[in-house]
Amino acid sequence: MVGSISNDWEETYGKILAPYLADPQNLFVISSDFCHWGARFRYTYYEESHGPIYKWIEVLDKMGMDLIETLKPESFAEYLRKYNNTICGRHPIGVLLQVPD
Repeated sequence: MVGSISNDWEETYGKILAPYLADPQNLFVISSDFCHWGARFRYTYYEESHGPIYKWIEVLDKMGMDLIETLKPESFAEYLRKYNNTICGRHPIGVLLQVPD
């Protein structure tokens, strides 16, 4: 389990876990929900140009998913800094993205 850690620790754990991720005998499950929008989550960022709030959340989450697919940790980290999206699994995802090729 990965809790709230810094980007430096994501990189450290990515390097530690790399040989285990490379072993086809091992299975890692990285699971996350994405945007939690609303006052109770202290997240109400909204770009009205995208239409209703649910459409904005869809765009916001899709941006994050697309960046994860690039496997570039710095791009995902920049997205999180820019939008502050409330992705609960941001740190486990960050660890996975830090695994060297």
